[in-house]
Amino acid sequence: MKPGYPLLLAVAMNVWVWPARADITVAVIGPMSGQHQAMGTQLAKGAEMAVEVINSAGGLLGQKVRVVVKDDQCDPKIAAGVAEELGKLKVALADGHLCSGASIAASDIYRRHGIIQITPASTATEFTDRGLPNVFRTCGRDDMQGFVVAEHILRTFRTRKVGILHDDTAFSRGLAKQTQRFLNRGGMQEAFMLEFPEKQRDFSGALDRIRREKVQVLFFPSYAEQAAAILKQAKQKAVQFRLVAGDPLMNEAFGNAAGPLAEGVQITFPPDPSDDRRNKALTAKYMERGYKPTAFTFYSYAAVQIWAQAVTRAGGTEMNKVAAALRQERFDSVLGKVGFDTKGDISAPGFVVYTFDQGRFEYLR
Repeated sequence: MKPGYPLLLAVAMNVWVWPARADITVAVIGPMSGQHQAMGTQLAKGAEMAVEVINSAGGLLGQKVRVVVKDDQCDPKIAAGVAEELGKLKVALADGHLCSGASIAASDIYRRHGIIQITPASTATEFTDRGLPNVFRTCGRDDMQGFVVAEHILRTFRTRKVGILHDDTAFSRGLAKQTQRFLNRGGMQEAFMLEFPEKQRDFSGALDRIRREKVQVLFFPSYAEQAAAILKQAKQKAVQFRLVAGDPLMNEAFGNAAGPLAEGVQITFPPDPSDDRRNKALTAKYMERGYKPTAFTFYSYAAVQIWAQAVTRAGGTEMNKVAAALRQERFDSVLGKVGFDTKGDISAPGFVVYTFDQGRFEYLR
């Protein structure tokens, strides 16, 4: 057969044969194993549903979107390795990570590989303050969350002695410092601010300090296992205080680990999109599959949803063009009508206060 004959035949038959187009790949990255697995599952469920909805509507730029799920165990070193792997896979979007330290460690690697990164959960101010062109977040920042925590404590516990106990992760240390800053600005001096290693589960020393200092309110921006441990040990030692915590406790893992001791714990977290009537059908779709979309689920969904709209407006997945669209446009999403500032921080409402009430998280009225 002569060269060019198949093309001539195709023309004669009025049939054009184009090369197959590859799928667009997005990745969702978080702790899919280990103590933070419940929150990693929320990220995965959000991204997977968003991709399903995009594909059911015809895909993106005429192409099918494929999602890969990667486990970073909330470890910055593992996160960096995952980022390099995803760079080789030429993914267009990194929906993640959960932990701030992991997001920060991976972000510059994503930039080198031309990958947009949108975290649904990392609140450390450093993540967007470094001026990288490819980083965005659908959640709030530690300075926003720290302000809400401090205002809540100043308003509700003005006459109580307050202590701050945080772990050594980027998230926990950052939120503790921001909260301390706003408490001090509001005229309250904490009784102490102590740091412990993230893997520590023995809080005897801290509890002795709480008893000795007569602390009545403890701000504890750490994770579910640690919070459950200090509550159980406090009960054993008959040390009483009100626990106020940050967004990592907004998951079933905390309630399961702490049991009845979770009752009355107060937590800051962004507004729950499942309460928005515009998300009623999507929430029902999740529930029909036996999954309740809590905490970070919608924030991960929004990361993919908003990115896809930016890709459409940019006319492709090239990082700089998509980043420009993200910063210049506003987008309809499960979080409402949102946009991003020049740093990549979202315009959506920041944080509200919840309380653990009879096994459920309820807005604190």
